[in-house]
Amino acid sequence: MYDVAIIGAGPAGIAAAKLSSKYGLKTILLEKEKKCFGGTCLNTGCIPTKFFLNSSKINKNWQETIIGKDQLVENIKTPLLKYLENKGVAVQFGETSFIDINTLLVGDNTISAKNIIIATGSVPKKITTEKKCIVAEDLFRLSDLPPKVLIVGGGYIGIEFASMLSRFDREVTVIEKENRILPLSDAYFAKRLRIILENGGIKIHTGKSLSDCNVDDFDIIILAIGRSAQVKQLKVDNINLSVCDGGWIKTDEFLRTNIPNVYACGDITGKKLLAYIGEYQGSICVENIMGKKVGVDYQGIGECVFSIPQMASVGILEDEAKTKNIEYRVIKSNFLKYSSAHVYNDTNGFIEIVMNLKNKIIGAGIISNSACELISLFSYCIKNNMSLDSLEKCTFIHPTLSEIIPLLAKEGK
Repeated sequence: MYDVAIIGAGPAGIAAAKLSSKYGLKTILLEKEKKCFGGTCLNTGCIPTKFFLNSSKINKNWQETIIGKDQLVENIKTPLLKYLENKGVAVQFGETSFIDINTLLVGDNTISAKNIIIATGSVPKKITTEKKCIVAEDLFRLSDLPPKVLIVGGGYIGIEFASMLSRFDREVTVIEKENRILPLSDAYFAKRLRIILENGGIKIHTGKSLSDCNVDDFDIIILAIGRSAQVKQLKVDNINLSVCDGGWIKTDEFLRTNIPNVYACGDITGKKLLAYIGEYQGSICVENIMGKKVGVDYQGIGECVFSIPQMASVGILEDEAKTKNIEYRVIKSNFLKYSSAHVYNDTNGFIEIVMNLKNKIIGAGIISNSACELISLFSYCIKNNMSLDSLEKCTFIHPTLSEIIPLLAKEGK
């Protein structure tokens, strides 16, 4: 019998397997087939997307990028699999389902485990059988790109793909059923980013759905309308596992399900569908299997849209502070007055820092070509309860984009 069986070898499951083996637990990691090892993030999600985005900035063509992506994925996947096996993690491939709370059917075999972690992730939603429609993940399987592209969904996936395809010289149109793009993000930042994207040639229409469009006007339609829980194949009814509407697995603050020895982490919990959140949750599952009673804490964890330029945020921005009647003060600036923005062609940049009345940093938002890197400094500040004074005392290297942060802090004193 294994100490821990982990269903799903994506970021959450792999993080759990690494920590489980570190603690000396007899661990098995299960994935339906070898080509899926690494999960959506590695194979068809964040890693390929960011690789294609970067390639689009340096004028590589689509075919070269496809070849480079395949090599990149393999260069990550092969040593990762060997690493786990060298650490004593058993890796087995086959469709997995529950027989009882300690027994799993994996292909034609059964395995037993004292504790089970579900990390099966999510899959893209599909709303039509229209021949021209693909989900975003399928784009990386195309040998070439047609000229006119419609993207259905103005969330972070849709906006990232719009930026990428526009840089590959495709005519891109985005439609979003809500009245603004990035409806879960700060409204001011979403509006500001929309203007930049539209000025760059991307057509964006809000308050529209696929039924409002003539599909004959486009060569290909990419669906980026959200994701669904990948839970059906698990046969969770066999153990009476509690799930939410949509199939997301219910967990408590310790990521335990209603079954004492069964945990869940990553997308399947329906919380924040992000790879690094999944990794964080995977580790928490193992800590609690070890009896440590560690609860999830998302404070100071940033989020980013890898568009061109990028948009990133962490904590509470001005819109949320107003809605929640939080007393605050804010300092903000575009990048135009800073010389480094001109050096690195980041003149569309913008930054907002939000403090409480005791000058503690409670949030920050950035639009910049390097927003996803810059926001991590504010994650650190929020997690460690730091004040604006801490940033004001810093002197960063010139000319860099990061130097804008202490310069703005000094101005906002």
